[in-house]
Amino acid sequence: MVRRVAVVGAGSSGLVCIKICIEEGLEPVCFESSDEIGGLWRYKESPEPERSSVYRSLVTNTSKEMMCFSDFPMPADFPNYMHNSQLLQYFRLYAEHFNLLRYIHFETNVRSITQRPDFSQSGQWDVVTTNKHGEEERHVFDGVLVCSGHYTHPTSPLSDLPGHATFSGQCLHSWEYKDADACRGKRVVVVGIGNSGGDIAVEMSRFAEKVYSLSLSLSLSLSLSLSLSLSLSQTFLSTRRGIWVIGRMSSRGLPLDMTVITRVQNILMLVLPKTLANWAAEREINYKYDHRLYGLQPRHRLLDRRPLINDDLPGRILQGALVMKPNLKGFRGSAVVFEDGTVEENIDALIFCTGYNGNFPFLPPALTEGPDGELTLYKRLFPPSLQHPTLAVMGLFQTKGPIMPIVEMQARWAVKVFTGVSRLPPKETMLAVTECERKTNMRSYPNPRQAALQVDYIPYLDFMAEKVGVRPNFLKLLLCDPVLWLSVVFGPCTPYQYRLTGPGQWAGARQAILTQWERVAQPFRTRAVPDPEARPSVLLSPWLLTFGGSVILAAFLSKTEFIPALPAVAQTPSPSLYTVLPSMVLKVAVIGAGPSGLTSIKACLEEGLEPTCFESSHDIGGLWRYEEKPEPGRANIYQSVVMNSSKEIMSFSDFPPPAQLPNHMHHSEVLLYLRLYAQSFKLLQHIQFQTTVVSVRQTPSFTVTGQWEVDTEHSDGQRESRIFDAVIVCTGHFTQPHLPLADFPGIESFEGRYFHSWEYRNTEGLQGKRVLVIGIGNSGGDIAVDVSRVAEKVYLSTRSGAWVVGRVGLGGLPVDLVGTSRMDMMKWKLFPSWMNRALEKTLNQAFDHRLYGLKPKHGFFAQIPVVNDDLPARIIAGQVQVRPNVKGFSGSTAVLDDGSVIDKVDVVVFATGYDYSFPFLPPALQAKCGYRLRLYKHVFPPGLNQATLAVVGFIHGLGAINPLAEMQARWATRVFKGLTTLPSQETMMEEIDRDTATMHGRFACSNRNPLQVDYIPYLDSLAKQVDALPNMLWLLLRDPRLALQIFLGPCTPYQYRLTGPGRWGGAREAILTQWERVVHPFRTRVVVEAESRTSARLNIVAIVSGAAVLSCCFYYKPQLSSFFTHLSLFTTP
Repeated sequence: MVRRVAVVGAGSSGLVCIKICIEEGLEPVCFESSDEIGGLWRYKESPEPERSSVYRSLVTNTSKEMMCFSDFPMPADFPNYMHNSQLLQYFRLYAEHFNLLRYIHFETNVRSITQRPDFSQSGQWDVVTTNKHGEEERHVFDGVLVCSGHYTHPTSPLSDLPGHATFSGQCLHSWEYKDADACRGKRVVVVGIGNSGGDIAVEMSRFAEKVYSLSLSLSLSLSLSLSLSLSLSQTFLSTRRGIWVIGRMSSRGLPLDMTVITRVQNILMLVLPKTLANWAAEREINYKYDHRLYGLQPRHRLLDRRPLINDDLPGRILQGALVMKPNLKGFRGSAVVFEDGTVEENIDALIFCTGYNGNFPFLPPALTEGPDGELTLYKRLFPPSLQHPTLAVMGLFQTKGPIMPIVEMQARWAVKVFTGVSRLPPKETMLAVTECERKTNMRSYPNPRQAALQVDYIPYLDFMAEKVGVRPNFLKLLLCDPVLWLSVVFGPCTPYQYRLTGPGQWAGARQAILTQWERVAQPFRTRAVPDPEARPSVLLSPWLLTFGGSVILAAFLSKTEFIPALPAVAQTPSPSLYTVLPSMVLKVAVIGAGPSGLTSIKACLEEGLEPTCFESSHDIGGLWRYEEKPEPGRANIYQSVVMNSSKEIMSFSDFPPPAQLPNHMHHSEVLLYLRLYAQSFKLLQHIQFQTTVVSVRQTPSFTVTGQWEVDTEHSDGQRESRIFDAVIVCTGHFTQPHLPLADFPGIESFEGRYFHSWEYRNTEGLQGKRVLVIGIGNSGGDIAVDVSRVAEKVYLSTRSGAWVVGRVGLGGLPVDLVGTSRMDMMKWKLFPSWMNRALEKTLNQAFDHRLYGLKPKHGFFAQIPVVNDDLPARIIAGQVQVRPNVKGFSGSTAVLDDGSVIDKVDVVVFATGYDYSFPFLPPALQAKCGYRLRLYKHVFPPGLNQATLAVVGFIHGLGAINPLAEMQARWATRVFKGLTTLPSQETMMEEIDRDTATMHGRFACSNRNPLQVDYIPYLDSLAKQVDALPNMLWLLLRDPRLALQIFLGPCTPYQYRLTGPGRWGGAREAILTQWERVVHPFRTRVVVEAESRTSARLNIVAIVSGAAVLSCCFYYKPQLSSFFTHLSLFTTP
């Protein structure tokens, strides 16, 4: 029978163990090495070896009601979160109340605890101690409770860091830290972001020196200047993995743990998917401050590990007083090197907050039998290897909750086991359970030692309470005391619940539970708040009654259409919403950093959104970034590619290209323009390179929040999941090459080489070859022309033919600047057949498409033409031979549809287009309507009840893609923000079907060419949604010069920045000077003035009658309008 019990340590665990032993009629003897109780919570000016140590400013992370002992509530006037001195005072009150001090031997060290020779029969222990005089004593005990804690042996990685011997600054562990006095004016690095690291870093940041500022100036292409001053704090917090940070306060300022640690919450955690619970918790935390933004977000989810409790850390980071840094890598003299390669010079001190080793040198070595030499404990309490369970280790665990109630329950269970009231399972069972729990915990804690320490707060308490016989009977409480039942189940899981029944029952437990919120409120009651003066009810306010009556009357009148404007209000955000939205910064994921991605980032920033762009490669540019080797899953271009659209047409609407750039730019110049754009609007900082989006899926609460969970994979294989309020897909449609080998029987017997145009880079390896190019899109035409300059013969096979236009238009001007005005669009709408015939006539005047074997079945406007300046000349020179569709292959022979063959083919290039797919999107969002994706206006999936996903740049039009993508992005961001609403799902579906039918009727659509739109009408339709469509009548009255340029001149993107949201002050000037920028690159030689002569125009005017002039003007309107508009440019020296 156990009678005498040794208690090692008189901290919080030791005190409660003494009390529990007394309750069970045992005789406790406590050995405390210091001269006072309190253990960890007893502050000392200097740390003492082999003892716990705290810093002066330490405050508890758990509230008083949650951390108190179960039958001794803390004084009501104590603060909810106590300073270490107040907690020590509580311990003294506890010890005095239960008369515990008389059982404690102060200044007595335990040297060894060993099993007695007859342990197999008696279960007794030999305990060797030394007193303050160094005198050794031997004791025999029936049981041992180890309460020495595990914060006594600090661990530091200093010796493992390269260059540590050369570091001239001070290095210390948080165990040694007391206050910031010794580090005033110093440059300090705190290593480790646990609770101690966070506390110390915050404290140091208030005293560390600020010694310099960094100024950065950038001269940009638009004569913009950016000046950035950074005040850099000299306190750095280095973290390897990051951490979730929560404050001590919950809603209404109540203690957080009292609102979170409840039985109903515990049930929800068991029932709900962990992903959902994590998402909800992280969303709540990130609503206060974005952990990613602050450099805090870790790899793990919030509920997987214990968070950092700190109220001040976010504010210090926000003020710049504390700088987050990656993991420490090493030293270079007084400099500290971090893993990202950054170096901080002249560091004065390093504080390692890197934890402790849980060593118990006085215990038998046989008890440390864990996989990594740690102390193996069944349920974090009993060594399974003991034949008699007469030794227990208290407090050797970690949990998301207060420590003291668990230690108290451990003591109650341990004493029951010591006395034989409760029995443990066999050794094998205990070891199996321990190993199973460790493996389960390793899912969240990869370190085996750390994983072994983790316990779930309420389940662990309830398990031990069941063993002791004190777990509340919830059914009985519900039937007998429903008020108490509500408090126990829905209220905080305070320790008093385990004194309601069973051994050790405390009569005051019920009252303690029902009055716990009174004790929470008590310390706040420091000032009597007077009652508000009596006032009439707001419901009876004359103003409210008048306003309400007006609204009702207006609503009634609107039904009879007396007030036609009122119904529109239902589709427009209310004024109050506009006042809320600026404070609701929506996080938007932008997938891809090509032109569409860059302009989407900028559109997000314009609307006050927070974009994060994921780019799978290492640089911006997308399609326009040339790489020597094609990279799977990414768009690729060949070395010679030149922009088909001119610079003024393809520019972004508020960023004209530099005048010195050519009108049709090489891909390297396009990339240069994109770099200038990104730098000017600071877009690069929002891009995460070498990050591939793996999946985009709706969150469980999508129907309410519209949020998306985006999974990404970094180049190092690390995966990450984040929640976004919206997603913009900008991956384009030139990433998945379509190689229809099944359509070409016998290709497997082809003796030569074949590949897709996606793989083509240059003509290397094709010299002297006979090359067959299959497909006559822009790539097929370019490759055929390119290869024809080195190959023996090039055959260009086409199924349907194509209209071919050159880049050089009337007067040598870019062709897309001539005949692409709003006036031309109006004529096309009024006379489509006539305009089609006129344009085909003009093209055939340049070269007869029938003669050249190029004429297609479709009309010009039915499909985007091939833009190629050289193809006709290569055809006429015989270097490129246009042939019909390939039917199949036989060896090195290609068999054509007309029965003819091409012999001795060495290389086949399949310019057969691309398959468009978004593998990261849910299949439901990739539904098709005809050949196209089912997207409302080619942007929004109509099936979503929350319009928070948009596809940008997935479109073709007879014009440049950049303005289309930019306008799509501007519209999408306004929809995300709620400033523009979409029609109902039914309306969108009907419009998609109608638009698809129109598209199929007008355009030659196919699986590879499903995305046709009319350029100007489509831009105008989106601009109308954005409220950026130019008002032609208003411009004509206010600024006729500008109106004429807009109506008769090319439809350049600047027109959509003249008015409305995103208005740009330079838009008018950009329009009026666009022809100057067109002409500028031609001005490379000074032309000598011609001799004076009579103007030919005056002769024409004198001879030709007015009627003839009007007829000619009407018929040749496109040419003449451009001629008269730009004549002054050519006559200017």
